[in-house]
Amino acid sequence: MVKKALTTYALAVGVLIGPLGTAGWAAGGHESTERARAAAYPVGVVESRAPLNVREKPTAYSEVVKQLHPHERVLLACQKRGGWVDGNPVWYRLHGSKGWVSARYVHNLQPVRPC
Repeated sequence: MVKKALTTYALAVGVLIGPLGTAGWAAGGHESTERARAAAYPVGVVESRAPLNVREKPTAYSEVVKQLHPHERVLLACQKRGGWVDGNPVWYRLHGSKGWVSARYVHNLQPVRPC
């Protein structure tokens, strides 16, 4: 009786784990961690016709550190007031990058917390 129960249990576990294997578990955990991390930051979309300059500081006179393409999606870490750009003083700090973009050219899809 005990042997039959253990065999049934082992088969059930094998059916559940079999298709995934150990690589599936590891990859699934990593993907879900990345998704959770990305979900913690609001998404923004670049709303410009030309490449958008990412600045070192929240001002149009600061050094350009890189550029973003039109319609590119980015993660926004936080927002603060900086130099005015076309009547908008708000700047977004990019997540995972040392740089700022003017809110005038980035549409936030969720609320962005203050820095």
